Amino acid sequence: MTSEELWRAALHDFNNLLAGLQGVLDLSDPRLPLDARNRMRLESTLGDGKTLIAMARALALGRHPDAGLAAWSEWRAGLEERLEPMASLFRCPVELVDAGAEATYWPAPLLQDWAAAFTRQILPWAVPGPLRLEASVSPEAWILTWVGDAPLPVALRPEPPPDAPKNLPSLWLRATQSRLGLSIQETPGGIIVCMPRPTAS
Repeated sequence: MTSEELWRAALHDFNNLLAGLQGVLDLSDPRLPLDARNRMRLESTLGDGKTLIAMARALALGRHPDAGLAAWSEWRAGLEERLEPMASLFRCPVELVDAGAEATYWPAPLLQDWAAAFTRQILPWAVPGPLRLEASVSPEAWILTWVGDAPLPVALRPEPPPDAPKNLPSLWLRATQSRLGLSIQETPGGIIVCMPRPTAS
């Protein structure tokens, strides 16, 4: 990723963000308060803007949140909080399923951020859903499985084509995938993402 690619991605995405805000205003009666649906769209769009700023900052400055571990219940609640606005926006519920995840602590917050950003990329293919996300653990890895037939985003393929999207989420997902050491596998049952667990010395 070059600085020019980052600038182009940022300008493209923030232009789309402003278009989203304009869309909310165009669909609202200026004489009345925002209805519940448009308020939700506005809040979701503003949330997307904050996420894009965080992604751009991480890509440009290499600033990432401090790494730590969280109990499964805490980790799950944090990811569900991130998923709720997009699930409401797309009207596609996301079911986060414990498939053996409770057996250990989970990396936070960067893996939660990555899982939420990745879910946003494939959610349109899951509508009307629900989209099932299973969390499990092995001695070697933390494992997340997005169950279904949603395709792997082109930008995350091992060798993305020249015309692969170069928006902020795609650039951030790819860079953070490398930072976390994530492996991604497409299977007939879904997309499996593994993050290596540290080995006991």
